[in-house]
Amino acid sequence: MALETEINYLKSMMLRMANTVISNLKVAFDAYLHFDPDKKYIVNDDLVDQQERLIEEECLDILVKERPYASDLRIVTGILKLISDIERLGDHAEDILEFANKLKAEDKHHIEKIDNLSEIALTMVNNALLSFVKNDQKLAAETIENDKIVDKGYYDLVETLISLTENNKVSAAFACYSVLMVKYIERIADHAVNIAEWVIYILSGYHKDKRIF
Repeated sequence: MALETEINYLKSMMLRMANTVISNLKVAFDAYLHFDPDKKYIVNDDLVDQQERLIEEECLDILVKERPYASDLRIVTGILKLISDIERLGDHAEDILEFANKLKAEDKHHIEKIDNLSEIALTMVNNALLSFVKNDQKLAAETIENDKIVDKGYYDLVETLISLTENNKVSAAFACYSVLMVKYIERIADHAVNIAEWVIYILSGYHKDKRIF
């Protein structure tokens, strides 16, 4: 198999894994934000783990057999790095679903700020992956910049939940689980940033302003 064909296949494997994770995240967020006791929410993290292992094997196979260099080497090593962040996103989807199930016994409170923050984080994930598909370094950089919005939103929401608890507007359990939920949103944004940074490396050879090759 020609190196170009192998790399294109590797890219398609990575994008299939990413699509699985995005689907899992959407299910998890739906369960948290709009829990329906009659609906079955399923997150398939085992599939994500399996896809990660297959991609790792393909990357190592290319590195050993083809010994790529320059841009081809950056693509393979970059994908090998960024799939760990995609896998962690899958773990967070599972965690969010777990907390959604715990919250189903609590009185539900709609906090619009959490809706907005989760939407921003998901958009960051989508844009980080889109920057890979389109070879768009500017979009990757914008994704990294948007992490500031999520960080600020995280701290604002923690303060909001503390205030709601102190004023007896929500239960302590609801506040605790919601803080954990918001922390996972913040981590999702962090992983989107990591993916975007590896995309920039693939395109330019620079990772966090340091030239690698």
